[in-house]
Amino acid sequence: MENERLYDITEVCALLGITSRTLRFYEEKRLINSTKRFSSRRKYTQEQIDLIKKILVLRSLGLTVAKISEIQKGDSNLSQAIIERRAEIIAKLSGMARTVRLLDEALHTIEHGGDIYGEHAETCGCADNETATLATDLFIKGEYEKIFGLFGKTMREYTPLSALKCIFADALLPLGKFVSLERIERDCNINTVFYSRLRYKKLGLVIKFVVQHGEINGLWLSYYEL
Repeated sequence: MENERLYDITEVCALLGITSRTLRFYEEKRLINSTKRFSSRRKYTQEQIDLIKKILVLRSLGLTVAKISEIQKGDSNLSQAIIERRAEIIAKLSGMARTVRLLDEALHTIEHGGDIYGEHAETCGCADNETATLATDLFIKGEYEKIFGLFGKTMREYTPLSALKCIFADALLPLGKFVSLERIERDCNINTVFYSRLRYKKLGLVIKFVVQHGEINGLWLSYYEL
């Protein structure tokens, strides 16, 4: 429309609290378009400003410019993109928490005159447990009913099969295609706890099992960066 209000690039920057460089960058990446109706200076319609606001929201969530472009083109689903970004953050936090734990263990070892370079510093007691190994294989195959069959009485009561399937389905959403089983290891400090590390195309998945007398009495899922 000829009489539609146009906002100068300076006005838009002041309104949204961004720089002209940011707007030019978004134009270069074809996320937005400006209107140059009367001069060479970039001007924007209200509709274009609303689009910029949406882009800024998605950027604040940590979505990349490439991912936002895919969403605009309809090549990527917004909900799925947010789920994937959330999983990435969780993976980073999980990795950092694991590093903190290892640092604490190393410091404790040093303070008590131990050797952090010993061959068992990271993998002491690392041995496959038949139940954890079987459950991991069943998870990879998607045979969740059989995993449920390995649960102890309390686990069955608090995590029914229908809930278990939903938990697994939600956890798999951001991972992409399964690639490989990296390893199964026993916790160095708690011999009833095992960790199965699975590699997927986009992220890694850790399944933490608590196994007692051949039964699974605890199960947690977390992500890690590849």
